[in-house]
Amino acid sequence: MNQNKPQNITVQSERLLTTLERILAIRTIQLKPALHQAAQLIGEALKAEKVDVLFYETETRSLFVVESNESPMSQRQRRLGLDRYPIANRGRAVEVFLTGKSFRDGHVDRDEAELPGVRTPPPEGMGAVSQIIVRIEKEGKPEGVLMAASSEPDFFTDLDLLFLEAIARWLGVIAHRAELVEQQTQEATERGRHRGAEELLTVMAHDLKNYLTPLKTRLEMIHRRMKKDGQEKDLRDIQAALTTMYRLERLVERLLDVARLDQGLFALNRQTFNGMEMLQEMAVALSTAETPIHIDGPEQVLLFADPDRIQQIIENLLANAVKHAAAHTPVLVKVGREKRDGGTWVHISVHNDGIPISSALLTHLFQPFVAGARSQGVGLGLYLARMIAHAHHGTLNVTSKEGSGTEFLLSLPERT
Repeated sequence: MNQNKPQNITVQSERLLTTLERILAIRTIQLKPALHQAAQLIGEALKAEKVDVLFYETETRSLFVVESNESPMSQRQRRLGLDRYPIANRGRAVEVFLTGKSFRDGHVDRDEAELPGVRTPPPEGMGAVSQIIVRIEKEGKPEGVLMAASSEPDFFTDLDLLFLEAIARWLGVIAHRAELVEQQTQEATERGRHRGAEELLTVMAHDLKNYLTPLKTRLEMIHRRMKKDGQEKDLRDIQAALTTMYRLERLVERLLDVARLDQGLFALNRQTFNGMEMLQEMAVALSTAETPIHIDGPEQVLLFADPDRIQQIIENLLANAVKHAAAHTPVLVKVGREKRDGGTWVHISVHNDGIPISSALLTHLFQPFVAGARSQGVGLGLYLARMIAHAHHGTLNVTSKEGSGTEFLLSLPERT
């Protein structure tokens, strides 16, 4: 053992415990500064010439040095390009990462299983002779390794290895914490972007409505005059203009609905109506020769809800189902009742056999301004549909799998 290392086990233990306390006191708001500070303290405590924190990079299938202490051996390591360890090249660091078994060797310079660049003397190699390596785990899964090296033989003790294992557990915890902070930051940024987009679009929607109302009134007046005068050719043109106007008006209303939901101003005009009649009417309006809509359910389902808002949900679900159905296949609508939570619930299922929704899109499908690749809208229809369902104390969910198609399930309490 090197004579510079403390011989008294009690003194060594106290020194390592003191260092451990200092490391645990490091502020861990940002990962890299915390790792750098920890590497410096570990190097001082172990009198190691090199301390590395390496994390695994999936894209390159490599362990790479995230942080290291400042030392000549660390500088030599970077200069020789030995700050990255491809898994395919093996070596002791990779072995510890893959197996989880800690490693200590006082003569790694004689170890054929170690990478030549690590054990070869300088200037051709890094010149490590003694080495200890432990695995860093995050929530029980391998995240990287923590290693210390010296150019002197038999430099590290079993106590040093135990110390390094304790530090590695702490590094796993702060790596997980940093990941959570980064995720929360990204989510907050995304919410901020959505909020900014919603505010901008709300202002635009209010302004557009102010322009659309007199324009729609003017077009409808011209339409009535042309119809009365029998101007068939011009009538078709004005009808096309009105159709576009109505679509734009619906878009503006959806944008305003988003604002009303956010501001708690979304009002419902509840009344009792037969949901089956509404479904039948919508099926007739949206069915096509290639994609008919078939409805299976009782003759009457009484709902105490806002009929305009429920129609908005059903229209969105049926229109989407017809648009994305496989060629020459029907859209199937099933309606049923269920006794639950002391009351009766109505379930309306809308199913098609089209291409399934990707798992990446499925996760965010009901968020505002999220639309599929083939969608021509701005991504508000399903968001509003779910929020309307929630406003009625109901739910709207989706399942989509290869071979079984896509199914949207609207569940509403039936209150008469």
